[in-house]
Amino acid sequence: MLIGDGMSLGTSTAGRILIGQKLGHSGEEYVTSLDSMPHSGILKTYSVDRQTPDSASTATAFMTGVKTGNMRLGVNAAATSCSDVEANKVTTNLEYAVAAGKSSGIVTTTRVQHATPAAAYAHTHKRYLYSDNKKSRKDRNCDDIAVQLFKKRRDIQVILGGGRAHMTPVSKRDEEFRRSYGERRDGRNLIREWRRSLKEYNASYVWNKAQFDAVDPQTTDHLMGLFSPYEMQYSLNRDTDKGGEPSLAEMTEKAIKILSKNDKGFFLLIESGMLDKAHHEGRAKFALEEFHELDKALAVARNLTDSDETIIIVSADHGHMFMFGANGFRGSNIFGLAPGQERPNEALDGKFYTTIVYGNGPGHAASGNNIRASRQTVETWVADSKWYRPQSAVPLKAETHSAEDVIVYGSGPMSHLLTGVHEQTHIARVVQYAACLGPDYVNELHCRENKQSKRHSNH
Repeated sequence: MLIGDGMSLGTSTAGRILIGQKLGHSGEEYVTSLDSMPHSGILKTYSVDRQTPDSASTATAFMTGVKTGNMRLGVNAAATSCSDVEANKVTTNLEYAVAAGKSSGIVTTTRVQHATPAAAYAHTHKRYLYSDNKKSRKDRNCDDIAVQLFKKRRDIQVILGGGRAHMTPVSKRDEEFRRSYGERRDGRNLIREWRRSLKEYNASYVWNKAQFDAVDPQTTDHLMGLFSPYEMQYSLNRDTDKGGEPSLAEMTEKAIKILSKNDKGFFLLIESGMLDKAHHEGRAKFALEEFHELDKALAVARNLTDSDETIIIVSADHGHMFMFGANGFRGSNIFGLAPGQERPNEALDGKFYTTIVYGNGPGHAASGNNIRASRQTVETWVADSKWYRPQSAVPLKAETHSAEDVIVYGSGPMSHLLTGVHEQTHIARVVQYAACLGPDYVNELHCRENKQSKRHSNH
């Protein structure tokens, strides 16, 4: 399962044009890996308590088949405090897969304790309980997300992303950034504990690309790669000349090669998480490059798996207040002036404007100290600036999620069930039905036939 965090329809359309233009085409006609998926549908993203959801509630919906309230992970909406968590846990598809004997993994460009990856393995009423330093007195009897990840160390064979700081104590200096320290106040070094407890399981821990590249999937059964104290770098900022960090596609390839050694199959969650972070910052160029990273990871996943045996689902948890258009000419630079760089139009205030805008966020002129600031002049150079923030209509410190539906794409067995308009929880049910996971679907006809055919083949 691949998730473009915040991948609205506008994001995937603009991302398609960007990829095509990078390859020398006008862009609009380009076909992405997403576009070539045989089935697609629409998902409603609202949560139990919000019209506009967050990543925790939406990830819980597509990982468990249960809608919940914002901020909650792996629990239903009745879990409002630490004492409520145990009674209101809901089982994730990763947990169902493990119970069925499958291997599992999580790959993300954010911290591995962040909402979307954590929805695969964690159960908490507060999505931000990354480590124990985030606990209140009322939370003292609940495990933080990093501890929950550690406790599932034998179940989750591949863990790739950021989040070192949540695994190490405040006294531990970071391996890479010497001025950065861990966050744990309980004194535990979960990375060291992970390495010691899995010493006999062909386990490797890596924190940079050189170490990651040296990992042999054929001789490695457990891999944890934490490449940053918190989030990984944007792909536009990845410093490949100095070692840098692995790309989402590279992590996807390594994960699949390790997990596919299990004859019973595997469950893998892959997230392009920095796409969401870029949108929140109003950085359109960064966001669309992260979309490209997801598209490349999807291409790797499809090349390494058999579409007759593996269901691949790609979707977003929610959208963003991102849009583009403005009567742009065919082939116009996606980041340029509207309707085109050579023939820009003036708005009613006599100033140029770009094809990309945000409904709200830090791109508004009034986002600074001068709340009465008028719209700034937009010049042709913005098309070539990766740091330029397209203008927004409403001044906010951070751009927000949208409440719109998102697209789901699918290939492989039973992926035709994704077509149509569905609740977001539908994804979890399709996965369970297709892969014969959980108590509701194990006795379906195709599941019984698969068991019988395997028994006959063994004889």
